[in-house]
Amino acid sequence: MNNADENFFVDKVLKGITDIIIVVMVALFFLNVLCEKTTVVGNSMSPTLKDEESILINKLSYEFGGPDRYDIVVFKVKTDDETKYYVKRVVGLPGDSVQIKSGRIYVNDKELKYNEDVDDIVTPGLASDEIVLDEDEYFVIGDNWNNSEDSRFSQIGNI
Repeated sequence: MNNADENFFVDKVLKGITDIIIVVMVALFFLNVLCEKTTVVGNSMSPTLKDEESILINKLSYEFGGPDRYDIVVFKVKTDDETKYYVKRVVGLPGDSVQIKSGRIYVNDKELKYNEDVDDIVTPGLASDEIVLDEDEYFVIGDNWNNSEDSRFSQIGNI
């Protein structure tokens, strides 16, 4: 191998290593700044998400607008002694009225055609009476309706 071939080879190797370093740095930036990995605890979102399933949270998605109906969101609730993260589905949007009657969810007096193949809701909680959401509030519920701590209960409420 002559000097020119060796220089060409070294330049290619250094460029490859530099490219790999840049890709790893960009990936780490996305994972640490724009996303967050977490683990689902419990079965409140079953069958969509299962206990101990790893999920990746997009921390940028709602910087330019709020969630849409049926989006799955992660939010935190602070109590006196701890902060808990919850994973739930958005069913009520700002300005909507939400009520649970006859085991089903009604938004603006229309039954939601979502999660139709599961048992009826046994505990409507706060939503046994109509709830009108403020312009900055969302009503969330777990897909496993009868095994979920969500907006129906005062410790969570509207988010």
